[in-house]
Amino acid sequence: MAKSFGADYDTAQDLVQDMYIRMYTYVKDFEKIRYGDEPNTFFVYITLRNLYLRQQQQAAKFVSIEEFDDIDEMHDLESDLAFTDLAEAVNMEVAKWDWYDNKLFTLYHGSDISMRKLSKDTKISLRSIYHTLKNGRERIKTNCEEEYQAWSKAKRSRG
Repeated sequence: MAKSFGADYDTAQDLVQDMYIRMYTYVKDFEKIRYGDEPNTFFVYITLRNLYLRQQQQAAKFVSIEEFDDIDEMHDLESDLAFTDLAEAVNMEVAKWDWYDNKLFTLYHGSDISMRKLSKDTKISLRSIYHTLKNGRERIKTNCEEEYQAWSKAKRSRG
């Protein structure tokens, strides 16, 4: 079953062992997850899938410094200046908005808070928050397109 997710033989064996460890660690009553002598295949499938996805996410986050030839090549003044111009244009655009839109956009994008949590904490409807942020992003796209294109061009030329 673990190999069906795309794991090789050794990884599949490790996932199965991890699944059994999780099962014995977290399941209090084995009768709830068994059909006769066999464990519930749906429970096994979900546990293996979650373990495989977690392993893939952790593998994707790892970046070795050896992959880069020279760190100084990554630092490109033209791209940095273009990004600074883009950030300033976005900040100036947001500053032009009315107070509510400005504060809500700044609060949402300046923190790691979700729209649902923001809605709960501020007592503003989720629909209002969603539409305000959506409309704000559209205004930024249309009014800061020139700066974005310049930054994108500088980033591509860096290669």
